[in-house]
Amino acid sequence: MIYEGVSGLGGPEIFKGLNEKLKTAGKEMEELLKAEKIVPGEYEIITDPGISGLIAHEAFGHGVEMDMFVKKRALGAEYIGKRVGSELVTMHEGALCDESVTAYAFDDEGTLAGDVIEIDKGILKTGIADALSAMRLGIAPTGNGKRENFAHKAYTRMTNTVFDSGEDELEDMIASVKRGYLLKGTESGMEDPKHWGIQCIVNKGYEIIDGKLTGKVVTPVVMTGYVPELLGNISMASRDRRVDGNGGCGKGYKEWVKVADGGPYLKTKARLG
Repeated sequence: MIYEGVSGLGGPEIFKGLNEKLKTAGKEMEELLKAEKIVPGEYEIITDPGISGLIAHEAFGHGVEMDMFVKKRALGAEYIGKRVGSELVTMHEGALCDESVTAYAFDDEGTLAGDVIEIDKGILKTGIADALSAMRLGIAPTGNGKRENFAHKAYTRMTNTVFDSGEDELEDMIASVKRGYLLKGTESGMEDPKHWGIQCIVNKGYEIIDGKLTGKVVTPVVMTGYVPELLGNISMASRDRRVDGNGGCGKGYKEWVKVADGGPYLKTKARLG
């Protein structure tokens, strides 16, 4: 009944679609109130576009910021030209690869922005670099020299980090899962570029048994993995794709810049707890 009073609202554009949003929020609250704890283990998982973006950001955002290559603090430096994911994995990074709050014509050092293909069909091609890191590595800068504001230095920062779409439908992906979860709702993430491990905190997981959603919801969910293994197990990717452009990323002395990330629904395997 909480929703009925909203349906008659007119006037400002801000109220457009509010009734539907309230219904969605109410449904999510009911799910969380009934949610159970997950039994830790390895599962087949389907990540929604938000979680796919979180993986992109943590795994091949921080993991291939090439100022970390200069400092020899990133395992990604040893994988250039090597396989880091399945054939379904292609990833873009750059201010021009998506229209979002992180899109721009040139970075804070005056380098023209670009669209860098970091991973092409599973092969890691390159990372991203600001002008100083590029000079030290003997490569061209990629347009990723960003600063929080005039009082901070510019160094290698992410912009849009996005998985390419695939050819699968979500319904078929769910039907292919023997025992696992559809993961939704991004909370936070952490990365270890030196050993290439990631941890993603997920809001909730929807149980799938024998290709069907059972109605059981678990929360919270902590997903962990070794990046090449996690991406190497990607076996399906949906046609649709979403990029969320309201994120922020801290680096150095917690200097913040705007970032965006996303992708399609992805099917893989991961450890959940």
